[in-house]
Amino acid sequence: MALHSETRTLPFTPEQIFDLVADVERYPDFLPLWHAASTRRSKLDGNVYYTEQTLQFGPLRKTFRTETSMQRPSRIHIISDDPLFDEFVIQWDLKSLPERMCRIDFSLRCSVAPLMLRPITEMVLGEASQGIVNAFERRAYAMYR
Repeated sequence: MALHSETRTLPFTPEQIFDLVADVERYPDFLPLWHAASTRRSKLDGNVYYTEQTLQFGPLRKTFRTETSMQRPSRIHIISDDPLFDEFVIQWDLKSLPERMCRIDFSLRCSVAPLMLRPITEMVLGEASQGIVNAFERRAYAMYR
């Protein structure tokens, strides 16, 4: 199982970080491994959307579906019931701090279902998860500074 969590304080507002995280279709522009992403909004609730994402590890591409629930500007919760995973949960909690700062609490839990894919996929996802917050931080500096 790939597990990762971290807390970081950044010189951006929670709204700015929220907007970057919520814009899944831009992930291939700056997140390692992300090859493609497309979303569709829930018709019942504008705070929920469904995403099809494709990760690429060398020549191997895997597409999976996620459901994202949002509470602007403080929380984004991403889960997947895709057959690729036994478990897939990403949580972003964003808290406003003085002087336009934001505390980010990020966590990822992921367990790949197919035994044949599990060792390499979980190793790659585990390593990639450690760079996710770094990638969003670089993106925030590029977008807002």
